[in-house]
Amino acid sequence: MSGWDPAASALVGAGVHLAVRALGRRRAGGARVLVLSYHRATHDFRASAREALPSLFVSADTLERQLRQVAAAREVVTLGEARRVLAEGPGPRPRDLAVVTFDDGYADNHHVALPVLARLRMPATFFVATGYVGTRRRFPHDRLFACLSELVRRRVPFERAALPPRLQALLDACADGGPAATIDRLVERLAHPDLLALAEALEARTGVAEDELPRDGLAMSWDEVRDLDAAGMDVGGHTVGHAVLPNLTRSEARREIAGCRDALAERLGKAPRHFAYPNGYHAPEVRRLVREAGFEVGVTTEDRDNVVGVNPLAVSRKVLWENSSLGPVSYSAALAACNLDGVFQALGLARPVPGERPDPVADARPATRQATDPGPDPGACRARRA
Repeated sequence: MSGWDPAASALVGAGVHLAVRALGRRRAGGARVLVLSYHRATHDFRASAREALPSLFVSADTLERQLRQVAAAREVVTLGEARRVLAEGPGPRPRDLAVVTFDDGYADNHHVALPVLARLRMPATFFVATGYVGTRRRFPHDRLFACLSELVRRRVPFERAALPPRLQALLDACADGGPAATIDRLVERLAHPDLLALAEALEARTGVAEDELPRDGLAMSWDEVRDLDAAGMDVGGHTVGHAVLPNLTRSEARREIAGCRDALAERLGKAPRHFAYPNGYHAPEVRRLVREAGFEVGVTTEDRDNVVGVNPLAVSRKVLWENSSLGPVSYSAALAACNLDGVFQALGLARPVPGERPDPVADARPATRQATDPGPDPGACRARRA
């Protein structure tokens, strides 16, 4: 987003971010809650971005700068405290609130992000896809990125990947330029078994083996998850297999939700209270299943203001990564301010991507979306959501 930096600097210099913040508070009738969503943390962004989806990463230095900037304007609280405020009202709080979250459960959350949070004395919630914890399994989006990147390296167009016909048709329907945009469409549109089958077919085609991907892309061990809990961090659910829940059948979605709850309860000795919908996609029936499983909060990635009275099972988050505050050569506090305060959205330059989808079907596996489905509005501000 470095191309936005000159505009951001001019807007911040004119105090537009402060005016947008004040207007937002006035419309909300008091303090709002900004929930931040991160995925992976690294000590070397450039090196990490060559090996996995770049938009999943934030460097330790940028993470600390972003969080310090957040804390300068907002009170950073736990997700549980934010839920209470959104239900009961903020009282006389003079500032907006902020919550820090991380999705998926990558090992670097423990090795890189946790020390930053400890240094800043900030709470956070880590949403964990339990089926990967303590294993060498890789997330589907990482497997797909490695294979599609290999096709690009070999200069093989995606439509000539020579996959089995049904899987090739699925890839063709979702191909959108490079690997990252194509993966976004695949994850959004494909039933989870189809997504896994496509990853396996691409691995067979390219020779890129799941167990040979970079080791730093592994999930945490259970000991590391327990370390987060012992450090005072909140550990929440993120399904078992990182499946987009509206793309499952109802019974499959129920198993994904309850399975991660049970695994966390067994390993940590307490049931998780908070849940993140993989890729931010949810539906009325999915929210009902999450509530039935005992979760008190469900978070999306729709980048809207959270105000008193918001549905606690549809709390919005703002996705951040390295480039959310990257100027032409280094960190841009002005660009970060415009992103954090929603200046670009207020000016109509960006729009949130709606996360609500149709309900899962009751008994038969849902069909993959048709190739004619245009997907989300191409003008929307689409951050990578994994």
